[in-house]
Amino acid sequence: MAGKKPPKTIELCRLPWALVFVWQQHNTGAIANTMITLCLGICAALAWGLHDFCVRSVSQSSGIFASLLTVLASGIVILTCVAVVTSTPTGMSALYYQLSIASGLCFAVAAVALYIAFSIGPVRLVAPIICAYPILSVGWSAATGTAVSVTQWIAVLTILIGVSGVAILSDNSQKGPDQNKAVIWATTSAAAFAATFGFGQSAVAAGDEALSMLITRTVAFSTVLTMGFVGHQQVKPTKAQLPLLIGMGGLDTLALGCVSLAGLWPHSEYATVTSSIFGMVTIILAWAFLKEPMTRAHWICVSLTFLGILSLGIMG
Repeated sequence: MAGKKPPKTIELCRLPWALVFVWQQHNTGAIANTMITLCLGICAALAWGLHDFCVRSVSQSSGIFASLLTVLASGIVILTCVAVVTSTPTGMSALYYQLSIASGLCFAVAAVALYIAFSIGPVRLVAPIICAYPILSVGWSAATGTAVSVTQWIAVLTILIGVSGVAILSDNSQKGPDQNKAVIWATTSAAAFAATFGFGQSAVAAGDEALSMLITRTVAFSTVLTMGFVGHQQVKPTKAQLPLLIGMGGLDTLALGCVSLAGLWPHSEYATVTSSIFGMVTIILAWAFLKEPMTRAHWICVSLTFLGILSLGIMG
């Protein structure tokens, strides 16, 4: 009969199916969010991998500061266009600007250290160290009293074994002060990148993402330019290198944007961790095009390093 309620037994029978439907909808959304952050991380890894492959050559021909400043300037132009169209700067908190500025200062240090490390090389040693910045989150957790699992320590140990293996397997001609400098600069870059991503994602979560990235890039450019002037470094690139440097700026902006944009979705750390495999992309490109020698032992050590990095990210 019209308007008659179904028996309670029928309603109870429908309840499990309704719960199943809700569970499926929830998990579908969770999977979609995870896939989005993973895809953003992979995109960042490919862009950064190609960018760092180019760093190896341009830093030796155009100079570190001239190359980096051009890359940062081209990124500022791109982000300015995006920010003008999409950003609404009103209503942003003081914390938002502070986080964006802090991200820019850290990014300047990370970028300069990266360029110096790659100019020294070799890529197979420098790239895994720079990409190992997830270790710092584990160290910070341990220092602050947060429990760190045995499997996480195993992943850290795997990364350290892989990086140490590459260093030990380096040719005798590559060992010595230059290699030690490369390790120091690569470690500095890793620490600064970890801070850059942390501040950047916090800023994006607190306000507009495009404006935050523009502030980050502008602060980084100003900081690097000041460092160049103080150090009496060449800051003007050669005209022949301009197209390549501008393209590198686009790749770098795309990568940083992908990682920062991941802050809009749950589990944004997946993008940070996935993007950390960019060093493997750089190593493969250096081996294929720059003919940097890679023995089977080198491949094993490099693979161990990135396996540990990915495992650490998954467990985190």
